[in-house]
Amino acid sequence: MVAILCTAGLLATGGVSVSLAAPDELPPAPERAAASEVTPPTKEPPPEPTPPATSTDEAHDTVGNALELTRSVQGRPINLVELGDGPRWVAVIGGIHQGNEANTTDLVYLLLDHFQANLDLIPDGVGVAFIPDLNPDGAVAGTRENANGVDLNRNWDSNWQPDSYGPSGLVVGGGGTEPFSEPETRLLARYLVDRPFLAAIFYHSRGALVVAGHGDDGGSAELARVIAIAAQYLYLTEWTAYPLSGQATDYLANQGIHAVDVELTNYTDPDFAQNLRGLNAALAWAQALDPPPGAERDIPAQISIRCGCRLGVDCAGFAMALCLW
Repeated sequence: MVAILCTAGLLATGGVSVSLAAPDELPPAPERAAASEVTPPTKEPPPEPTPPATSTDEAHDTVGNALELTRSVQGRPINLVELGDGPRWVAVIGGIHQGNEANTTDLVYLLLDHFQANLDLIPDGVGVAFIPDLNPDGAVAGTRENANGVDLNRNWDSNWQPDSYGPSGLVVGGGGTEPFSEPETRLLARYLVDRPFLAAIFYHSRGALVVAGHGDDGGSAELARVIAIAAQYLYLTEWTAYPLSGQATDYLANQGIHAVDVELTNYTDPDFAQNLRGLNAALAWAQALDPPPGAERDIPAQISIRCGCRLGVDCAGFAMALCLW
């Protein structure tokens, strides 16, 4: 069973913050917590906005800073669009799992379309990077994993294990050959850490809940509560359905980047209206925080990508002085 807090009154009750040790000293997956049944909020929500029609990739290039983050295992581009100017940067990421979670890519495209048409809704001092599809090979194949059979949310350097668990049980080799063995995770991690980003929101399905990464000063838990209240999802203090390893949110939280997983209601609906409310609340929350140390450097993604020489990524010598890793 799981420990769940209702979205109503979450700010009053607070959340759970778990401090993790260094990645090679992380404890095993926690025991399952006791569950308490809760009643969702009953307040009538405001009228829901209509999702915009998803536009073409070419149209996305016309507004904002359109970049290619990296290429997938099979050479497909992983694109992003930056809107706003920071220095408080928030990443919005879909498609880390494809297959039956492909609606997360639909959602991020809809959110991108909405903010491209309404740039004034991005708070001053905040920038948003939209990455609709982190796993294009999985999208083409209709699989949760990438082309190497690796779960991209089990490949990060936090309590990493070569074998991983997912909804179907144990996945041999699901964690990859080593942390950041996959180009999709390796380059995303560098992009988020090198700037650095203030926060990262990963969309998954299904469950209608929000769960925070562990390892920061409690900011991830606070962000999870903010999104859960606005989207009227449940706030989950701990994921206990099966053991987790190599999680993106835990790794980023240990880097000081507030990170959360948002689970959509089902495998088909993008939950646009709910998650627009959740993202608007997250951006307002980000605006009230101090920028992360070093954010004034504002390293372009093109340079950030070149900071991976140690792991075999193309590197330009002039960029090395800006590389943190």
